[in-house]
Amino acid sequence: MDRPKKLLIDIEGKNQAAAYYSDENVEVVLAGKNIVPVPKNEQNLKIYKLLKDNCDMIFCTTQNLEEFHFYPVPCFWIFAVDSEGNCFGTIGDMGNMSDDDYPVGYVNHQGMYGKIANNLKDFFELITFYPYWRHIIRYEQMEKPYDMKTISLKNVKNEPQYLVNQREIAKILKLTKNPSSIDLLISNIRSTSEFIVYSSKTEAQMKNTFFDIDCFPE
Repeated sequence: MDRPKKLLIDIEGKNQAAAYYSDENVEVVLAGKNIVPVPKNEQNLKIYKLLKDNCDMIFCTTQNLEEFHFYPVPCFWIFAVDSEGNCFGTIGDMGNMSDDDYPVGYVNHQGMYGKIANNLKDFFELITFYPYWRHIIRYEQMEKPYDMKTISLKNVKNEPQYLVNQREIAKILKLTKNPSSIDLLISNIRSTSEFIVYSSKTEAQMKNTFFDIDCFPE
């Protein structure tokens, strides 16, 4: 049986949903990136400072799309960056802690990308309890051999304040340490994903078919 034709619709910079016709012969895919900023009335909540201090996870407030020089397919909803210039977001739509439908991906400052968690809850468990998760991604993406035990021992964080913050993050977000977090991370990185990041929309247009009508009137 033939696979449905894939038709991309650009929603970059358009933070709204829309309904489209359905056709069993056409797979409609929303493409492009958007930023999910922390609402102004929540920006002073302690959880964001804790995640920044402990996990180097800086949730979006003043960032704009021009800072991110790539074009994702399917759409990528950026919710955070880190001090290294990497960004993190949900793939396919905006997600929340109670939503299992949308995985979390990343795009780094060198253009490497991938899926790293099946949902936001898995992502927060990973970054809260496993401070060496970024090292695993680097080794996996570069296809370099590594010893998990050595990496984990080198990156143990026993500072009292770090542990206090870790417990508070877990309490606020209702997290528990998942012993499978690193295995899930590796599985996600190694798995074949439909998440593709192009250097620009122009490159994406050269390799995909886009819907040629503006479905989002101003």
